[in-house]
Amino acid sequence: MPERPAVRGPRLLAVQGAGRSVGWSLAAGNGRQLAVSARLYRSEPELVAALRELLIERASLRYAFTQDQVRAWCWSAYLPPRSTRPDPAGEEPVARSARGYLRRDQCRQGVEGFRSGLNALERELRSTGGEGRWPW
Repeated sequence: MPERPAVRGPRLLAVQGAGRSVGWSLAAGNGRQLAVSARLYRSEPELVAALRELLIERASLRYAFTQDQVRAWCWSAYLPPRSTRPDPAGEEPVARSARGYLRRDQCRQGVEGFRSGLNALERELRSTGGEGRWPW
């Protein structure tokens, strides 16, 4: 019986911004972009801390759906309010859709893909202890 090729899971990719800033992108196993960071970080340690918080708080994320100037549907993910953050009242998204969608239901499916990707990434990081996987 022929051996099945390994199924590729989601990948977390570093995205270089202006200057020394860095962000992230989450890609599905087939390479399709699921989400991108909503902001850029000043350093890799700051990025790693934000990603850890995102994975820890993933079940508590709040999602907002909007339409852009060309009427494409987009989503943004927000962390729950915490008094330990610099400005707990000022909500900023931590993730957003990597592309626009024609319909709202497709946008909701994009959120489900992002959530599934985060869950799969967290399971893989836990099973491997984070070895050999960016950014851990």
